[in-house]
Amino acid sequence: EPDTDDPAAGAPADVDTGTGTGTGARPRTGAEAGGTGDDAAADPFSRQVLAGKLAAIRQAAYSHGLATTGAGGAGAGADGAGGRGRGRGGSVLYVHLTDHTLATGKGIVRVEGAGPFPIGQLAELVGHGQVVVKPVIDLNEGVSVDCYEIPARIRERVKLMDPVDQFPYGTAETTLGTDLDHIEPYDTAGPPGQTSTGNLAPESRFHHRVKTHGRWRLRRLPGRVREWTSPHGFRWRVDRTGTHRIDGTDDDAG
Repeated sequence: EPDTDDPAAGAPADVDTGTGTGTGARPRTGAEAGGTGDDAAADPFSRQVLAGKLAAIRQAAYSHGLATTGAGGAGAGADGAGGRGRGRGGSVLYVHLTDHTLATGKGIVRVEGAGPFPIGQLAELVGHGQVVVKPVIDLNEGVSVDCYEIPARIRERVKLMDPVDQFPYGTAETTLGTDLDHIEPYDTAGPPGQTSTGNLAPESRFHHRVKTHGRWRLRRLPGRVREWTSPHGFRWRVDRTGTHRIDGTDDDAG
């Protein structure tokens, strides 16, 4: 596969890199986050109320676009308060949170590059400028397009799902400009949806070229696990915990 995937020249089209905190990853369940959502899931009525609040937050975010609030006003901004705004400079802040925290404004959030914070301390983290609140990115939701080029919204999701180079022992941080390799090579006569979050792996330019021209093979396994095979038949498994050598070679397996 050619290594001409178009690197994003700037921020994704649906992301404001002005003065913003972006609620950047999927809302996990309370059980995944250590039980913060137990009280919200105690009975069917509570779950229904919570689901309604989450739906309203998402609908308001998509309907009103980028909502600008004061620092620490993530809850108000997510509900669509404030007008449209785009500041100068600044950066995007990705906040990982549970559905319960998103709906209630209470609990612990994880900020990429900074670690866990009580949600009330976000104001101290972002300062006192304007804050841009974006729609929640649910990483459980697969996104695909029917073309070879990779749109910004897919690049952002892959960056969040795979924060480092997926070549064995890769250490380079995934950015919006990192090469994204089609694990199953793109076929112009193939089925729709070949360019998808599930069929893309971030690789440095060098590793991308090694894989494309050096007879390395890559296949995807469930759970965003990748299995690499070298030209000599040695194999590695790359997952969220790192790179793991697989004993034996393809010749041994055969």
